[in-house]
Amino acid sequence: MNSHIGKIGLSIVMVLVMLCGACLVTAEPQGNKPPVISSLEAEYVNVYPRGASEIRCVASDPESDAVQFRWSSTGGTLTGDGATVTWAAPIDYGDYHIMVIAKDGNGGSAEATLTIGVIPRPYRGCCGQE
Repeated sequence: MNSHIGKIGLSIVMVLVMLCGACLVTAEPQGNKPPVISSLEAEYVNVYPRGASEIRCVASDPESDAVQFRWSSTGGTLTGDGATVTWAAPIDYGDYHIMVIAKDGNGGSAEATLTIGVIPRPYRGCCGQE
């Protein structure tokens, strides 16, 4: 009988150890959190050929890392750097995509895209008539 009670006691101890082990709080290493882009806005969403629009990206990093920006477009020319650039439209009509990648310098990044249309100028007839 004593061996039976010993086995029950040992079983209870093992169950308690397993339960307590499951309750231990262990700190898992936290990885880098990527930046968050809260807005990407253009001064003008439609421009005439060779027109321009200022583009601004608002981004922040959850760990307060410095955020760098990399800009690209499917046409036209981008000038400037940082959170605000100027996009100069090409002479061809159409929709153009402006992309930004916000990087935190620790491997985290976020991307956003906006579209700007290059549209024809309104027709002005002879002598001020349209």
